[in-house]
Amino acid sequence: MDKVLLEQKLNQLRKKQQMMEKAWREAGNRKLIQFFVDIMPKAVEAERCSIFILDPVDEKAWLQCGTGLNEKQLQVPTKNSIVGRVMSTGEFVIEDDLEDQVGAHDIVAVKTGFVTRNAICVPVHGVTTKKVVGAIQMLNKNRGNFDDADRVVLEKLAFHLEMNIENIFLRQELAKISVEMGQKIKKLEAKLGI
Repeated sequence: MDKVLLEQKLNQLRKKQQMMEKAWREAGNRKLIQFFVDIMPKAVEAERCSIFILDPVDEKAWLQCGTGLNEKQLQVPTKNSIVGRVMSTGEFVIEDDLEDQVGAHDIVAVKTGFVTRNAICVPVHGVTTKKVVGAIQMLNKNRGNFDDADRVVLEKLAFHLEMNIENIFLRQELAKISVEMGQKIKKLEAKLGI
């Protein structure tokens, strides 16, 4: 293959990489998800709401939106955390008396200053894959503990957010591919002396 043709292909790859990066940066669904994070604590009478996205490569879940928190401010392991348990099993979890238990919530408490007493967490499944792509977690019921009525409300929310969460999950994969493409383009350019 001659050098001119290779340069044309590299230019095409650069343009595709730039388009993918732009699509990642302009993710418009964040405002809708933030809206739900803002209203859900009132709906189930809780202190906080958090929406996590699964990172299947790093086996962690990162915070997309949360009450009083910034995107990716928190990462929790998919092992030894409530969110991780929900993501790995695909089943909801309700936990009471967390101040008497040791777990990932203690690490989060040190980072944020927020102490968790009780929690409910439900999975978010992808529309196209039906795999778990995220989770919605509510913390500290204002009166009493979380119950089945709260679970039903959160599962309805999860259903309505499936497409948005899956889009973020897929954009995350695109961003990783984009970085890999950028590295390969640089290697090719170095070999060609461009």
